[in-house]
Amino acid sequence: MSNHPPQRRVANIGSLLLTPQENECVFNYLGRKCITLCSAVVQVYGADRSHGWMKRCCGVACLVKDNPQRSYFIRVYDIREGKTLFEQELYNNFTTNCSRAYFISFPGDNCQVGLNFASEEEAKRFRAALGDLLNRRSRRTEKRRDPPNGM
Repeated sequence: MSNHPPQRRVANIGSLLLTPQENECVFNYLGRKCITLCSAVVQVYGADRSHGWMKRCCGVACLVKDNPQRSYFIRVYDIREGKTLFEQELYNNFTTNCSRAYFISFPGDNCQVGLNFASEEEAKRFRAALGDLLNRRSRRTEKRRDPPNGM
């Protein structure tokens, strides 16, 4: 007999606006050993200094725990085509700005990125899941930096 506790299987969290079948399609697009901590229907905007916000794509945003890559991502999927339309890794010190109840923005790899949510309730759930994740990661990083025995 093993002393290891049984592995807790974490369930994918779908969008409130999609049917169970549509959510299942999104879950299948995530990839092997990936789960979504939260999903929401969004428009993705990009902004540069000279032009302001420009719509890039629409789809289902997922806060993905990618176990093979040992990282977290915001990925936006096209549920008809099954393609990844947008991806942003949650780098160290990742921050978000919530200027409206339905809109969050963050510094992306190439420009400022905005997610415009189709539902304020989904925006609230996504913000909460993202905030929880970022807080857990920052606490974990702080623990690693603290020397043992207060040296």
